Amino acid sequence: MKKQVYIVDDHPLVVDALQNLISQSEDLDCIGSSDNIENAFLEIEKLKPALVLVDIQLKQNQSGLQLLKKLRTAFPEIAVIIISMLTDDTFVDRAFKLGAMGYVFKEDTTTQIVEAIQTVLKGDYFVSSSQATRLLGHLYKNSQKEEKDPIDRLSNRELEVFLMIGEGMPVKEIAANMGLAPSTIETLRSRIKTKLSISENEKLIRVAVEWKYTQAKQDQSAT
Repeated sequence: MKKQVYIVDDHPLVVDALQNLISQSEDLDCIGSSDNIENAFLEIEKLKPALVLVDIQLKQNQSGLQLLKKLRTAFPEIAVIIISMLTDDTFVDRAFKLGAMGYVFKEDTTTQIVEAIQTVLKGDYFVSSSQATRLLGHLYKNSQKEEKDPIDRLSNRELEVFLMIGEGMPVKEIAANMGLAPSTIETLRSRIKTKLSISENEKLIRVAVEWKYTQAKQDQSAT
């Protein structure tokens, strides 16, 4: 019996490529896809796939990490692999802490993506060879210093707000996207400033924009 896979990604070309890739495997079957958290959760609840592929950056600044957290709580038996353009160790580390069993970069070869799916479906964790090298280096660096990257101090929700600040979004828009009150976003923003040792909102915006720009350049250089 084929193992069923569900895809959560807001790039139609990526979804098509993944569906074609999965269809070529004799023991895998793609049973659906969605480009947002709400629809994805409802369909996954109904279809109960064996594995879900989730992109981190979705439409309307939704985070796939939110969906990952919900799935691990509601359906711990469903395996989740993050497939993303984001190569920063911050996202890889958080994904595994939230319960992902694999993290695949979108530039990885199709062979590695299939290998990741099959490995995770066997109950094992998967990281690509390049990723494993980077993670080992990251762990070594952390063992050599007590002071962490300030961004690592942010909670998952604070990181989401920080990313949206980097997109130039005002408090009310962030609140609407996250389904939270503006006052809650203000509180989260204050916590972010404290953790990053920033006192002014203008500087926070500048730091967030610069961090987003750095991530974008790293992603481009990786492709």
